[in-house]
Amino acid sequence: MAECCGKDVFDKVKQLCCGSPDIKMILMRNSSHHQCCGHSQYDTETQCCCSNEEKRLEVQPKISSCCLRDSTSAHLCGNETYDKNTQLCCQSTVIDKRSPNHRCCDKRAYDVEKELCCGPISDKKILTRNSPDHMCCHQGQFNSKTECCCWKDDGAEIQPRNSSCCMQQEAPVFQPNCTEPNTHLCGSTCYNPKEHHCCERNQKPHWFCTSGQSKATPTVYNPHIQVCCDGCMSTWKPWMDQCCGETPYGSGQRRVLCCNNTLYEDRDDGEECSGTGIPYNPAKGTICCSQFHGSPGQHCCGTEIYRPDVEICCNGHRHPKSENIHCCGVKAYNIKDPQMKCCAGSLYNLTSLDKHGGDAQCCGSTLQKPQDICCSSEDKEVIYSAKTGFKCCGHLYYNTALWSCCAGRLRSIHEPGQGRRKMINESKVLSVNNLNKTDLCQKIYIGTVESVSQQSVVFGNVLKVHGMKTKVKALPFPYILETDDRCSSPKLILGKTYFFNKVNVFTDFNHDSVLQSLHVIICKCSP
Repeated sequence: MAECCGKDVFDKVKQLCCGSPDIKMILMRNSSHHQCCGHSQYDTETQCCCSNEEKRLEVQPKISSCCLRDSTSAHLCGNETYDKNTQLCCQSTVIDKRSPNHRCCDKRAYDVEKELCCGPISDKKILTRNSPDHMCCHQGQFNSKTECCCWKDDGAEIQPRNSSCCMQQEAPVFQPNCTEPNTHLCGSTCYNPKEHHCCERNQKPHWFCTSGQSKATPTVYNPHIQVCCDGCMSTWKPWMDQCCGETPYGSGQRRVLCCNNTLYEDRDDGEECSGTGIPYNPAKGTICCSQFHGSPGQHCCGTEIYRPDVEICCNGHRHPKSENIHCCGVKAYNIKDPQMKCCAGSLYNLTSLDKHGGDAQCCGSTLQKPQDICCSSEDKEVIYSAKTGFKCCGHLYYNTALWSCCAGRLRSIHEPGQGRRKMINESKVLSVNNLNKTDLCQKIYIGTVESVSQQSVVFGNVLKVHGMKTKVKALPFPYILETDDRCSSPKLILGKTYFFNKVNVFTDFNHDSVLQSLHVIICKCSP
């Protein structure tokens, strides 16, 4: 089965649809663990997709500095591995991070709020920072509010801010000053908006218009003889009253159709734009992605037509419809089968894996092993090998000898006010998908977070769901959930909807909407 990739189709199992929203391209998937990185693909086991200094995506080895910077798990430091949440790698030397503010200074660690690391690369010195306004000047420091570091051919020296050297260094970049009455700035040009307009790019930056005209910067133009569409200028004509991307046209023109910022000409009356931006006539057929079917008024599943009365569509793949059948990614399964487990779009048969249904736990799209630990935050679920003295803080796995955790936030135990009690706290987002049937199908609540304090959480729009009885009841506002220890609870986002019981708060990593979650609970729990 295939799915849409721009105006083309691709096989999701064998191919990848990579690129930006504007430019898509189909690549043959090198393996099941290859993913997109911009317009190319990378091996998730040995590489990462990293944003370089120019903010462009590129594939790099996992041991590269870029990958280590963006990763959240163990990293390589020389010939050793280290945890960047609790340790530093300073010139191939592993150093314990005693504070979240610690950074490397050669092969030593320093506190960026209290100290400065100054001097050339070959001779760095750690200085006690005189004030938050002090910065490095060679191997010394200066007050950035009253002084400057003046660089000369023979080195650097600290001078008063009103010195000629400081004033020369801080001279502003030239910018036109439009002093004439009623003038505005367009790029580097001043203009009168009564006589001219500024032609600017509305969408993503580009270098050339379709006519070949370069448009890297805003340009002034005369609206009486020219028209500007998305940064590109054309000769004005009386019927032109709107734009289709870079092309001007008139709403009264016949046989033209604007789809996805592209103007199509010589079209038949009655044509419309498909969901993928392709012109078609709904009276003559149905278009699924870019595939046209000569049967009008049909429903699409990927590139194919399907019959929703007897089939179910799972991410572009058709399956026979029957009682209790739901989607898990591209596959369909019986939601009441205790031996089938759906983990964020990946379906597992617990019988073949020799797993008992009630014990199987999801960690993201992976089925967690008994010896592993799953740490989860709002946007990440990460599996770690269990270690003595380590606990979860969101999706991070931290050393309790160095850190404490409160509501998903790590803090150094050496910070003032960090007591021994807080060292044992664990805080992670629990998944409603991992609740056993008894806990899921009895009373469970769902509501929107209105306010959070140290002792309680205020929920609004609360529903009490009893899946076994297929009942949903609205509760009075506000609903207050008492919390014994706020630090042991996950970080809750105001305005977000969560599931909860009398003890814990849960989120649903499997579904994108509350309606989907409620539907699954009722279907799974109903007799």
